[in-house]
Amino acid sequence: MIATMEPSERLDRIRKARGRYDRAKTDLFSEIKEALREGEALPEGEKRQLGPSAIGRAAEFTREYIAKIRDGKAK
Repeated sequence: MIATMEPSERLDRIRKARGRYDRAKTDLFSEIKEALREGEALPEGEKRQLGPSAIGRAAEFTREYIAKIRDGKAK
């Protein structure tokens, strides 16, 4: 196996990638929570447009996982 970079450089790249991942996850969860709040404010006949199933499809998560995010049970 041929190493293409020093181990310390590889680990630094991993740390930086983890930081980008954490920021993206935080942004995604914030958008999901905001969409759920906005969905609750919609008229009764339109609530499904921003319901857990619609948001789950957009985020490529299950409806159940969206509910966990909504309930603060997802990490």
